[in-house]
Amino acid sequence: MFGDLSPINNLEEKTVTEKKPDSKMIVLTRRLKTPGVLETMSEQVPEVMEAFAEIHTKLIQRVEMLGEGNWQVVSHSHSIYNGILVVSFLISD
Repeated sequence: MFGDLSPINNLEEKTVTEKKPDSKMIVLTRRLKTPGVLETMSEQVPEVMEAFAEIHTKLIQRVEMLGEGNWQVVSHSHSIYNGILVVSFLISD
């Protein structure tokens, strides 16, 4: 009625025995200087670049705290809310 189901059975066995990767989320924040202090766009760029550099340093520290493993950033997202840079990272081992 359903034909040969052996390929499906083999797939199920493979899925059960494979190691699933471990994933974690890390969210880091940094307050930017208030907009009144940074009058022009050209003044904002160095501030935002500095904030990203600090976040990058913090990310490396947090990943090192996880211990052994080959942790890699799989995806990231960033936004600025009310003068706060928020960067979230999806990492996987």
